[in-house]
Amino acid sequence: MAQKIGLAMAFFLLMLTLSACAPAVGDAVLHMTRPEDGNPQRFHAVEFDVRSDANVDNPFDPAQMDLQVAYTAPSGAQMSVPAFWYQAYDASTLQPQGEPRWKARFTPTESGEWRAQVIRDGDPVGEALAFTVDESDHLGFVRIDSRNPRYFAFDSGAPYFPIGLNIGWSNGDVLADYERWFDRLSENGGNVARVWMASWSFGIEWNDTGLGNYTNRMKQAWLLDQVFAMAEARGITIMLTLINHGAFSTSVNPEWEQNPYNAALGGPCAVPYEFVTNEAAKEMFKRRLRYIAARWGYSTNLLAWEWWNEVNWVGLVDRDLGPWTEEMTAYIQQFDPYDHLVTTSYADGTRTGIWEIGALDFAQQHDYTGLNPLDTFPLSYERIARTAGNKPIVFGELGFSSGDDENLAGLESIQLHNGLWAAPFTGYASTAMHWWWDNFVDPQDQWRHYKGISTFLQGEDLALLRPRSGSASPGDVDVLVLGDDDHQLLWVRNRAYDVPAANDAYNAAILQAIRSNTTMTSWTYEPDPLTDVQITLTDLPAGEYQVKWFDPQAAEWLSEETVTAADGMVTLMMPTISKDMAAKLRRAR
Repeated sequence: MAQKIGLAMAFFLLMLTLSACAPAVGDAVLHMTRPEDGNPQRFHAVEFDVRSDANVDNPFDPAQMDLQVAYTAPSGAQMSVPAFWYQAYDASTLQPQGEPRWKARFTPTESGEWRAQVIRDGDPVGEALAFTVDESDHLGFVRIDSRNPRYFAFDSGAPYFPIGLNIGWSNGDVLADYERWFDRLSENGGNVARVWMASWSFGIEWNDTGLGNYTNRMKQAWLLDQVFAMAEARGITIMLTLINHGAFSTSVNPEWEQNPYNAALGGPCAVPYEFVTNEAAKEMFKRRLRYIAARWGYSTNLLAWEWWNEVNWVGLVDRDLGPWTEEMTAYIQQFDPYDHLVTTSYADGTRTGIWEIGALDFAQQHDYTGLNPLDTFPLSYERIARTAGNKPIVFGELGFSSGDDENLAGLESIQLHNGLWAAPFTGYASTAMHWWWDNFVDPQDQWRHYKGISTFLQGEDLALLRPRSGSASPGDVDVLVLGDDDHQLLWVRNRAYDVPAANDAYNAAILQAIRSNTTMTSWTYEPDPLTDVQITLTDLPAGEYQVKWFDPQAAEWLSEETVTAADGMVTLMMPTISKDMAAKLRRAR
């Protein structure tokens, strides 16, 4: 949207500490301290401290120090990940703690005997380190589902359907805020958050660092470490947005005048769009990417690298952005042996052909129209799919308003709820990810909406289901169905439970207050309940079906019944509906 601008470490730390002996000149040391509970496990992160006696002016410049750790798997496969310069911080004071040092992070993808070897400037240094990795039941990294490429799955093959929202940054106590937000998201069944590396949040390069030396931003990097650790402990994946639009915009949330890539500040770019064509700019950005991949690429909870937030606000065109995206994706993959998914975003998403390039694994849609999702979502999906083909389409941002007017919170709540349910029922590979996490969802305790959709979808595999037909009588509701011959998911929404309808009621309430010379201090919207609604489903094999009704608002299962399909059709008498209702039908065996 244009207006927005310690390790409880759920990654399993295997500390490789400094050797008690001083390393030889020009040497580097890895020394293992075994964890108390055994060997490291497959898909659990391993962290190394790397000791080198070589001193450099800028440890972030690989031309001065190219320090990597090469890993050899039991199968003989090899991978290499750069070490990164690290400074610890005290969680209470956020003051530096101890001396800065080199670290390396690694996630073993096989069980068995591994070897790690420090490589400096292309040459092995020090002794190789052997260690054993045990098998685990960890699901692995998020991939494109091989059974249906419009959805996600883990390395294990288990399906993954993202349910969550944007949690881009904190303007207060970062650690306390993210702990509270992630707690509430996970407690309500959410499993994804979109996080920004913006100048005011977790960005490691800005005008207080200059280009290519991130010393002054080590606190932001450490805080992002903690956010990843919190996410990992709670089963939340992170879509990490690497560039916010304002950093290269002169008109929409403009930060270009403070951007170190600006020639006016000594950078290589006279105008923002040169960032994707200027060779010096690209080389400096590649240095940043190398560091980002080295520090956070280890995480199985990293859903994707997102190049840009709403790149259209920068004024870039696809003919320049496409080659840049392909070049940068190829570059970051050199240092990301886990092959994380890659995406980008636009303020709309339907007006670009960028989704067809191979460098992007999934497409993305944003929507702040405030219109009925059941009208807009299918059209947006169809338009994006024309270029994205069979790639997943994630609904990366959704909102109705700025969130500042308390009276409009009811409208925002409707848009939040309907977006969560409409997206999966119209083909998206995620729920719609609401934007206003810090001034709406959390302070107005809207987390319950995530409980409803997550409870209903628990145990479901949407990659195996397809849109099916359904109708209602009387026709005051919308009926959406996903299913196969043996199993159907049903969402029914009162057509009055809609932002335009609620907005009309809101305006009528204002008018009534004016006419009666009263002040409208608060406002809520409750559609009139509907009774005796019959739902008809077709194209069903003959036989008996178990039906379980579900209240999406209360996140509660309701009545159960058995129905019989005849002539390919079954009719259900729905419980009284005020806002919406859901159901599952499963063929009796």
